Amino acid sequence: MPQRTFESIRKSRERGIAVYLTLIFLLAMIPIVGLAIDGGYAFVIRTRLSAAADSASLAAGRGINLSGTQAQANAQATAQATAFFNANFPSGYMNTFTTGRVITPSFTVNLDSNGNPTGILTIAMSVSVQAPTYFMRMPPVSVNSLTINAAGTATRRNLVMELVLDKSISMGQRPTGNIGVIPTTLNASDTPCQAMVYAATQFLTYFSPYDNLGEISFSYTIFDDYALSTNYWQSGSTGMANSIANIQCNDNTNTTAALYRAWRDIQAKNEKLAENVIVLFTDGVPNGVNAAFPVRTSVDSRYSPAQGCPSGQTCPGTCWDVSSTSSGTNLCTNGSTDAVVCPGASGCVAGNAASGGSGTGGMAVCTTTTNQFVTGVITQTSGFATGGGNRGGPYKMFSTDATPTIPSGCPGSDNLLTSQTIAYIPDTDFFNNSTLNLVNASGTSVSSLWYQWLYQVNQQCAPTTVTITQGNSRCKNLGDYWTNYATTGAGADHNTFTGGPYMGHNRPDLPNSIGTASMTSATNMAYAIRADNVYNPVIDTVYLQGNGGDPVDRSFLQLVSNQQTIAPIIYQANPPCPTGSTGCQADGTYNNPYYQSSQPTGIWAPTANTLELTAMFQEIASSLLRISQ
Repeated sequence: MPQRTFESIRKSRERGIAVYLTLIFLLAMIPIVGLAIDGGYAFVIRTRLSAAADSASLAAGRGINLSGTQAQANAQATAQATAFFNANFPSGYMNTFTTGRVITPSFTVNLDSNGNPTGILTIAMSVSVQAPTYFMRMPPVSVNSLTINAAGTATRRNLVMELVLDKSISMGQRPTGNIGVIPTTLNASDTPCQAMVYAATQFLTYFSPYDNLGEISFSYTIFDDYALSTNYWQSGSTGMANSIANIQCNDNTNTTAALYRAWRDIQAKNEKLAENVIVLFTDGVPNGVNAAFPVRTSVDSRYSPAQGCPSGQTCPGTCWDVSSTSSGTNLCTNGSTDAVVCPGASGCVAGNAASGGSGTGGMAVCTTTTNQFVTGVITQTSGFATGGGNRGGPYKMFSTDATPTIPSGCPGSDNLLTSQTIAYIPDTDFFNNSTLNLVNASGTSVSSLWYQWLYQVNQQCAPTTVTITQGNSRCKNLGDYWTNYATTGAGADHNTFTGGPYMGHNRPDLPNSIGTASMTSATNMAYAIRADNVYNPVIDTVYLQGNGGDPVDRSFLQLVSNQQTIAPIIYQANPPCPTGSTGCQADGTYNNPYYQSSQPTGIWAPTANTLELTAMFQEIASSLLRISQ
C-alpha cells in the first residue's frame, strides 16, 4: 500500500478549496449580473421617462395661456402636463408601479443680474416612477424596486405687447350707452368702432398672465390708456378690457406718435429677451404730422384758409390764394389790393399784398420775428382734395403734453393756423422721421412713395362677392401719382412748395400734403422701431379698409409690417402694379421696394368687413403663441 505524501495531501485539499471559491464567486456574481440586468431595464425606463418629461414640459408651456392669475395658469399647465405625461408614459408601462408616480412642475421667471425680468419663463418638469427589480430583490441585495427620476425643461418667451387702437372719427361712433360696457356679441349693424372694441377685448383672452399687455388709443392725440402689466386679465376697472370698453371714436389719425409711444413703453418695460410686439389696428391712412413747425415770416403764395366759395357768393375760378403772377384767375378779390378768400366767407382773412412789398397778391404774414415755432400736431380733418377740405391743429401729441402755444398776433387754429401761421412742414418730424424720404430695400434714402401722391383719384370698386361693412362704400379712391392728373391742382410735385422762400418743403396749407407727410413719417417710424436690435420689436397690423369717406392706401400697412411683397386689396378686382414696380404678378402682387431683409416681418391682416375683425385678431394671436425649447 503506497504511502501518502505531503504533496498528495496538499493537492487533495486544493481541489476542495476550488469548489468553495467557485461557490463564493457565484454568490458574488449573481447580484452583479442582476444589477446589470435590472440596471439596463431601468435605463430603458428612464429613456422613455425623460422623453415623457420633455413632452410634459412643452405641454405645460402651451397650457400656460388662456387663464387668469398665475396660480390658475400654473394649475392649468400642470393638468395639461400631467395629461401629456400619462399619454407618453402610461401607468404600468414596463411593469412600473401604478402608485408612486410623481410629476412636479416649476415655473420660474428668469431674472438678470439686477433682479429684473429678462422676458424668459423657464418651465422645469421633475418626474419619477417606481420600477420593479428581478435579480436585485434576491439576497443579499434584497432591493424590491428602484426609483427612477427624469427631468424636462422648456423655455417660453413671454410676450410684451402694446395694443395700439385707432379711435378716429372715420371709425364711426359707439352709442353712448355702450361706453364702458364690454360687448359680448357683434352685429352686422355695429360701427367699426364698436367692432374694434369687441374684437380687441376678445383678443386678450388668448394670452398668459406671465405676459405683459398694454393698450394705447389714438386720434390726433395719443392716450396711454393701460400701462404694460401682467394683470391685464383682471375684471372691472383694474383690467385692460375695461380700458378698451371706455373708448369712443373721434377726431383724426396720428399713427406716427402712437407707434412711437408703444415703442417707448416696450423699451421702458426692458425685457430684452421677451417677444416684444406692437399690434396696430387702424381703419385708414394717417393724417397727423407731429413737429416743431416754424412760424411763417416771409410773404409767399399758398392756399387760402378757406378753400371753395361759400354758398351765394360769386368767386372767379377756384378760391385759392395763389400768386397772381402764376395763376391770377384763381384769386378771389374784393376790388382792392387785398387778396381775400371769397367775399363774405366766415373766418376769411385778407392777405395784404403791400405788406410783403411784392405787389403779387401773396398772403401776408402775422409776424416777422424769426426762430418761433408751434410745437404739436396738425391734421387733415376732412377731404384730401386740393380745392377743398379742412386742416386742424395745433393739438397735443400726447395727452400728458401741455397745450401748444401760438406766437402773439398769429392765427391760432385749424385752417387759419396751417395757411397763415405755419411756414411749412419740416423735413424731419418731432421724432426725427423724414417727412419726404423713405429707405429703400438697398438701404438708400429716396423720395417717398407719396412724395408726388394725390389721394382723391383712381376710384376702384370691390367685387360684388365681397361683403362690405354696413353703411360703407363699395368704391374707394386709391390715389395715384399727381403727374397722371395734370389738370388737378397745379400739376406735379404739388405736395411741396415749388417756388418762394419755402420751396421744396411740404405744404401745411394743403390737406393732401399733410396726408402724404404723415404717411411718410409713420412708415419711417415703423422702420426705426424694427431696427431696434436690443428689443427686436415686431409690428403686426390689422386693417379695416376704407371706412368713412377717406381714401384707401394699398401699401401703407404692408410697409409698416415689412411685407416682402405688396398684395392687392379688395377694392381692385384685377389691380395693376404701380408704375416702376418689379416682380409684378397677374393678380397685382409686386415686390415691396422698401422691404428690409434684416428686420422682422409681422402679420398684415386686412378686411373690409367688421364681422371679420375677430378672425383678423385671432390670426395674429396664433402667430404669437409660440414656444421654444
